[in-house]
Amino acid sequence: MTNDVYNLALNKSVIIREPDAIFDQIQKIGYYDKETRDMSKASKLTDGKYGNLANWADVTDWFVFYRKMRREVIVDLEQINSVNSISIGFGQRADVGIGTPINVRYYVSNDGVDYRYIGMAKPDVPNYFAYSNTSSDMDRKVFKLDKTPEGAPLNVQARYVKLVFVINIFGWADEIEIGGKEGIVDDAEIPPVRDDGMTFNQFVLPGTPEAAHIRNQFLWYSGPMKAGNERFSDWTKDKVLPIFGYQDIKGEIVDWQYDDILALPITSMVTPSGLDSNGNAKFATKHDFLAYLDFIFKSDTQLGAINAAVAEVNAKLNTNKKVRVNMAIPYLLDSEDFGDIGKGVPFSTKIDRTKYPNTREGQLQAATDAFNNRVDAIKWYVDEVIRRFNESGYSNLQLDSFYWYHERISDSYGENDLIYAIGDYIKSRNYFFTWIPYVGPGSFYQWRDLGFTTGSLQPGFAFGVATKELFNQVVQAAKNTGGSIEIEYDSMHSLAVYLNNGYFQGYMNSANTYYYGGSTPIIDSAYALTPTDDRFTDANSVNRRNVYDRIYEYVKGTYKPRFTAAVSSNVTNPDDIGVNIKLPLANSYTEGSLTIVYDDSLVTYKGFTLGASLKDKASVEVDTSSPGLARISFKVSNPANAVYADLIEKRNPMNGAPDLITLKFAKKPGVDAAAITARKFALDASGNMIDINGNEYLNFGASDMIPGSLEEQFARASDSVNSAVNDRALYGLASALVAALPDGRNKSVLQAKLAALDPNEVKVELVTPVTEFALGSDAVLTVRGSNQTGAPKQMTLIIAVYEKTANKMVNYSAVTQTIDAGKYVLATAMMKLPGSGEYEVRAFVWDSLTSMKPLSATIVIPVN
Repeated sequence: MTNDVYNLALNKSVIIREPDAIFDQIQKIGYYDKETRDMSKASKLTDGKYGNLANWADVTDWFVFYRKMRREVIVDLEQINSVNSISIGFGQRADVGIGTPINVRYYVSNDGVDYRYIGMAKPDVPNYFAYSNTSSDMDRKVFKLDKTPEGAPLNVQARYVKLVFVINIFGWADEIEIGGKEGIVDDAEIPPVRDDGMTFNQFVLPGTPEAAHIRNQFLWYSGPMKAGNERFSDWTKDKVLPIFGYQDIKGEIVDWQYDDILALPITSMVTPSGLDSNGNAKFATKHDFLAYLDFIFKSDTQLGAINAAVAEVNAKLNTNKKVRVNMAIPYLLDSEDFGDIGKGVPFSTKIDRTKYPNTREGQLQAATDAFNNRVDAIKWYVDEVIRRFNESGYSNLQLDSFYWYHERISDSYGENDLIYAIGDYIKSRNYFFTWIPYVGPGSFYQWRDLGFTTGSLQPGFAFGVATKELFNQVVQAAKNTGGSIEIEYDSMHSLAVYLNNGYFQGYMNSANTYYYGGSTPIIDSAYALTPTDDRFTDANSVNRRNVYDRIYEYVKGTYKPRFTAAVSSNVTNPDDIGVNIKLPLANSYTEGSLTIVYDDSLVTYKGFTLGASLKDKASVEVDTSSPGLARISFKVSNPANAVYADLIEKRNPMNGAPDLITLKFAKKPGVDAAAITARKFALDASGNMIDINGNEYLNFGASDMIPGSLEEQFARASDSVNSAVNDRALYGLASALVAALPDGRNKSVLQAKLAALDPNEVKVELVTPVTEFALGSDAVLTVRGSNQTGAPKQMTLIIAVYEKTANKMVNYSAVTQTIDAGKYVLATAMMKLPGSGEYEVRAFVWDSLTSMKPLSATIVIPVN
C-alpha cells in the first residue's frame, strides 16, 4: 500500500448497466452496427488509453454508447480507498452525431449496495463549442468532480464508484480516472446521504407551482398558412369556443373544459425563411418570429378570438376565469443576419471562424460570440411576447409561461447551454418555463437539470411502432423525474389506450396533463355533427364527437375505461351481407357485449361466423329478439385466450386488430338493393368488456348515426342546409329538418345559414316540428309566412298535398292576406293523406291563386 495520489481506476474492472434499454426494445430500435454487446470491452474505460482525437472514425480506444438513455457505470477499486477526484472523458463531433452528456453524476459505496451521491460535473468546456481543424477531428470534454456539493475538497471513502449519465444518440467515452490514495487516509469520510436531484418517485401535483400551475393544458397551434390550408389556423371566436366551453350536442355551453393553453406555431406555417426539407417552418431571423407573433396577436381572430370566447364562456357559466397562456419559443436556426434588435446589423447567430485566429482559443471565442447572440435573440423574442401581451388589452387571458418548442436536445450547438441561459432569464421575469420532450433520446431524463419548471413526457405511442408496455415505462420515468405524461390523439383507438392508462395508473387526476390533438381535431370533434363550414357529415362524424366527449370526461376526472370497436359492412352481395366487428388494441378481454343496430325493413338476420379471436375459444350468443337489434355477448373459457392486441404498425391500430365476429344478413324480397348501404349497420353506444383482471370497459361510443338519434337529426339537418346552398329547391326540406331540432346554439347557427340563403320576398318557416308524414294519416301542419320586403305585400300561403310523379296538387288549404312589412301570417291545415302512392306535402307562397307567381321557397315534407 502506498500513500501516493494516483489513478485508482487504472485497469480496474467496469460494469455497465442500461436501466432504460427497455425503451429501445419496446420501440423496436436496434443496436448501432459498430457497437459491441461484449461488455468485456468496457475495460477500454480504465485501460489508460485516450481516444483518437485526430480521427473520429477510429473507435479503437473509445467505448461507444448508443441510445438507451441512462447509463450506470461502476468501477470496482477492489478495496476501500480514499478518493479525491473522479473524471470521465467524452468525444464530441456534432456534425456526425457524436455528442456528450450535459452532466455526469457521481456516487460512491463501500459495499456495492449503499451508494451515496457526492456531486455532479459538467463539461470542462461548454457543449456549444467543439474544437476542430479538419473533417476528421474529434474534440474531447472532461467531466471532473473534485469538490463536494457544498464546495469542500473531495475526500471520501469508496470501493465502488458509480457514474450516471444520459446518452441522447451517440456517446463515445474513453477514460475514467479516479484520483486518490490507497486505503482510508487523510480522514477520508463516508459521505452523508444527499438528494441527487434526479429521483422523485411521484408525479408532479397538478396546479402547484412545481407544475407551473398547470392542470390541463391544451396545445393550440396557429400561424399564417399558404393558400388552400387557411382552415387549419383561421381561428375565430366560434371555432375556439368549444376548446374552453364544453358544448353539448345542441351546441350549448354547459361547463368549462380547458382554461390553460400552450400557443405553438403550426409546423408548416409560412415564414420569410420558408420551409425546411421536412416541410417545417424555419425560424432563423427576427422576421420569421415576427411573422408568427403578428399573426397570433390579432384583436378579432387568434388570441383575440380566444379572449372573446373566454368572455362568452364566463358570461354563460357565471364565472370569472382568466385563461392562462403558455407561449412557445420556436427553435432558432443559425443565421448570418438575424435582424436588428438594437445591437446593429448584421447580427449573426452563426459561428464566424474568420474573426479570430484558427486556434482552440480563437474558435472558442467565435463560438461564444455566436452563442451569446443566440441568447440575445431569444431574449428579444421573450421580451417582445411580454410587451405585446401587456399592450393587447386581453382582459380574459394572462401570460403565465414560456415553452421550449424543440422536443429533444440538439447536439449541434450546445442547446443545453442555451436552455440554461434562457431559463434563467424567463424565471428572472417571473414566468414559468416548461417542456414536453419525446421518449427516445435521453432528453426527458434531463428536464430538471436543464432548469425547466416542469416537464411532461410524450409517449409517442400513437405515432410510432411501440407496444403498450411503453406506458408502464413512461409512467415510471415520469415518476422518477417528478414529471407528467402528455395525452396524444391520432385515432380514437390509440386515444383510448392513453386515457385508459391515465385512469388505471393514476395520472388522470394526480399529475398535470398536456393534450396534443394536431391543429383542428378538437374543433372538428365538437362540431362533428354540425360542421362550421360547408363540409358534410360522414361515417366518422359520430366517432369524432365521441372523441370530444371522452376527452372532456378525462379533463374533468370522470372518465371511465373504454374499449373501441371497428365495424365494417360488406354489402356487395345483398343476399350475403357481412357485418364484421374487430376490437383494435384490445386489452385482454375475457367477456363482453355489444349491439348492432340495423334496418329490419330492408334485411333479415341470417346468423354469424366467429373470427379467429373467438372461434373455438369462447361461448357466443347473438340475440335478435328485438326488431332491428343484434345483441352480441361472448365469454372466453380460458384466460390464456383473452382478446388482446398491440400496436404492430405505425399509426395503424387496425393492423392486427382481433377479429371478433361477422353477422350475416340478406336483403328482404322486394327491397331495392341500392337502398342497402354499409351505413345501415351501426354499433350503438351500449356494451362493455371485462378484462382478465376483472376491470370493466365501457363502449367508447356508437360507430355511426343511430336512426332516430339526436346525432342523426343534427347531422341530417346540417347536411340538408349545406345541400340547399347548391340547390335552392332543397331549402324547404332543410328548413323543416332544422325546425324539428331542439333549441340551442347549433340550431340557431343552421337557421342563420338558411336565412342567408332565402332570396324570396316571403320567408316560409315550419311552426309544427315535423320531418315526414305517414301514408293514410291525418297530416296536420302549421307554417308561418313572413313579409321580408319594405312594404305591405299581398300573399297567398298554401299548404298542399302533391302526387310526386305527376307533380299534381291533389288537395290544399290556402290563406290570402295583405301583410305589413316585417309581419307574418300563420296557416294551419289538416288533410287526410292517401293510403298508397307517392306523395309529399308542400308549403309555399304565391301572389294569388289566379296568377300563381311564387314569392317564397318551398318547404317539402315527404310522405312515407
